[in-house]
Amino acid sequence: MKTEGQVPIEQKDRPKSVPDDSAEFAERVRVNQGKLRSELKSQYDFIVCGSGSSGSVVAGRLAENPDISVLVIEAGGDDDVPTVNDAGQWVTNIGSERYWQFEAEPNPHLNGRAIPMGMGKVLGGGSGMNAMIWARGHKSDWDFFASETGEPRWGYESVLDTYRRIEDWQGAPDPRYRGTGGPVFVQPLQDPNPAAPALFETIHSLGIPIFENQNGRIMEADAGASVADVRIRNGKRQSVFRSYVFPYMDQANLTVLPHALVTRVTFEDKRATGVEISYDGRVRSIRARGEVILSLGAMHTPKVLMQSGIGDQAELNHFGIPVIEHLPGVGLGFQDHPGVCCLWECTDSLPTRPAGSGHIREECDRFS
Repeated sequence: MKTEGQVPIEQKDRPKSVPDDSAEFAERVRVNQGKLRSELKSQYDFIVCGSGSSGSVVAGRLAENPDISVLVIEAGGDDDVPTVNDAGQWVTNIGSERYWQFEAEPNPHLNGRAIPMGMGKVLGGGSGMNAMIWARGHKSDWDFFASETGEPRWGYESVLDTYRRIEDWQGAPDPRYRGTGGPVFVQPLQDPNPAAPALFETIHSLGIPIFENQNGRIMEADAGASVADVRIRNGKRQSVFRSYVFPYMDQANLTVLPHALVTRVTFEDKRATGVEISYDGRVRSIRARGEVILSLGAMHTPKVLMQSGIGDQAELNHFGIPVIEHLPGVGLGFQDHPGVCCLWECTDSLPTRPAGSGHIREECDRFS
């Protein structure tokens, strides 16, 4: 959402990197952010609402320019906790304070069950509490987006170039599909379940091809299977927030504000001027000279839009919300990506394998 001013942006190709174990840098961040939060301004150049994957990329790219002031607003708390950092503890975040407890309505096609629809509520959003799998979109999807929008930059080849640029791929070199040196650390799953070789053997026997990794040639195929790619480094989660925002949090131009809930976008006529937030026990307004970016997820983004007066007029009138723009599509068209788990019983005991043994990758190579 554009506001009353235009702020020039100068961007570099990649964010700077910071060692995960840099205690000195972490302390600089703590002191700097404590100061910036205690001296919260009434106006910033850009206000990014939500610190999930999308918001983190936008905020990090904006913060590259030290002359631009950026405020990142996040309803959840700090991500510097063991259940977020330790990749092996990811499942403990489900149902915790780092989890929005959304739930679908009971579905008659599911025997009346109500499916949970949790989302991340922490710095990093979903990337701060999910299973850390790095999954690209399929070629057919990207090319469909390009055809629907008439914008070739949404097409597969264009997006593939972006994927290569942002990746720091740790697997076998594959310059056609994988990139190195970018901010997004990705590696093949290091310690898959010992039953995986038998599973790949069966999949292959059915005529389904096995691919060397999850995000290369398989994204152009009609079907296939592979070991997952993950955002885990030395046993630690690599959230998008940590890759894009954290490296700039020692700078004076970037303020990250956790425990702050965006309640609405403020307007003058039909031009966004800033946001209203609930923070530290009170409601306050913060203005934006440049733009307000809503990246609050599939639930909260339409909710905030409607609370701001953008949505279906009948719905807004029902709740007594003044209409800024009648836009019936707001809040509709939600699409989930449900996961389906399969369970098998194994009659034989299976040996464990040390992490990083590479055995499963060898199995994939044997079939591919």
